[in-house]
Amino acid sequence: MIALVVIFIFMLLLKTSVFFPFANPEKGTSIALGFILIFAFLFGKQVSRLKLPQITGFILAGILCGPYVLKFLNAGQVSDLQLLDGLALSLIALTAGGEMEIDRLKSQLKSITSLIVFQTSTIILGFLLFGLLGREFFPFFSSLTILQTLATSLLIGTLAAATSPASTIAIITETRSKGKYTDLVLSVAVVKDFVVILLFALFLSLLKPVFFPEQGFDIGIFSQILREVGGSVVLGIVVGGGIILYLKYIKREMTIFILSVAFFTYQISHNYGYHPLLICLVAGFLVENFSPHGDRFIQAIEKTSLPVYIVFFAISGASLNLDALRSSWLLALIFVIWRGLLKFIGTYAGASFVKEERAVRTSSWAGFISQAGVALGLAILVEKNFPQWKGVFLSLVIAIIAINQIIGPILLQKLLTKVQEVGKKDLDSY
Repeated sequence: MIALVVIFIFMLLLKTSVFFPFANPEKGTSIALGFILIFAFLFGKQVSRLKLPQITGFILAGILCGPYVLKFLNAGQVSDLQLLDGLALSLIALTAGGEMEIDRLKSQLKSITSLIVFQTSTIILGFLLFGLLGREFFPFFSSLTILQTLATSLLIGTLAAATSPASTIAIITETRSKGKYTDLVLSVAVVKDFVVILLFALFLSLLKPVFFPEQGFDIGIFSQILREVGGSVVLGIVVGGGIILYLKYIKREMTIFILSVAFFTYQISHNYGYHPLLICLVAGFLVENFSPHGDRFIQAIEKTSLPVYIVFFAISGASLNLDALRSSWLLALIFVIWRGLLKFIGTYAGASFVKEERAVRTSSWAGFISQAGVALGLAILVEKNFPQWKGVFLSLVIAIIAINQIIGPILLQKLLTKVQEVGKKDLDSY
């Protein structure tokens, strides 16, 4: 605690100093990053003493230091530092792929499929019902026709179905969790986001004529999806093959190599329109299941990932738009509660359908609350396609994500603790 207070005071002094101006984007970004990295790490340690996830501390530290509270980081610096998101997401996806062992997936394939189908369909149908019954009570819906309300509710429901693999993997890594529930939550979170992306692209194309009748249906969306997905899978195979060869013949400087792979995959996907998460997911899956180096590969990633996670989640916290949360908090809170209820219903129904044990039916919903990059990225896409909403839709979604991203990691950690899977992964045993 003393170290945290000292760093905080020093940051205050630097903030007001003419020699180290945080507010100057050209001079202050690297200084701010260094101090916020230390501050978020210490803040996360203090939060963990309260039996809460460290990443919740990282996020809260980012909110505190961001442009809406103490303003150690301004909006321009937050935007600059978000370039590190690609590195973090690539490492997260490599970890996710490396955790997906074929034997474990086969044993839980029915449960994974059932949970994804029931969760996604329940949430989408639930938000359609919400939009239809609530359109008279909320200004956001009242200006739309019934058909437009249903179309908007379908898009919101699809966004609500998404979970954050980044938060899921960060909590699993932090708590060193291993077991049936850990595998189930991770597999569903990763696969479901891929399903959500495909559904969203399809719905967005189908629903455009509802708002713009003159545009008609764009069938080209299907060829674009096939190109992006197919290209990402091929690149994932190439990257995975390269990692296997490196682990077999070179075996040195693993940290530098992993960071290089993460930067490479993000940059090439960004330049050519592929999905970095899918590329790294396939690559990690190949290393784990088609080489003897999977355990060593995951160990190296996890030893590399802590500073990257700190920056990623701290910047995620700093980038949360608190003005949007203030203006939309009531409707956002209603959506969060409704989404949580639908998650429970969908999870219970999906687990019951395949006759899973009682604890899976009643408790595993808590592992699917977090939201982050995928939902936000899709919301931004909606705003670009429907500019007449003038930021209202995006502000609402940002407010929902902000709430879910704070409570989601806490609920997941409580779940893993309840089912006694925390601490079962011994990194020294690899």
